[in-house]
Amino acid sequence: MAQKDPTKIFEKYYTEWMDNPKRLESGYDYEKTYSEMMKKVEMEVFQNSVGEIPINKNR
Repeated sequence: MAQKDPTKIFEKYYTEWMDNPKRLESGYDYEKTYSEMMKKVEMEVFQNSVGEIPINKNR
């Protein structure tokens, strides 16, 4: 599996977040949607750094 640049991963989710009109409904929604976006970024960057996890733990 080819590793993705973490900056590209962030840009992908950041662009989605910026296009989401729900983030502007209130300060709470702004912070909540930002937090959700960052969790997605963290998970994808982490998964990318670890690599593919085998289905069978004995491999």
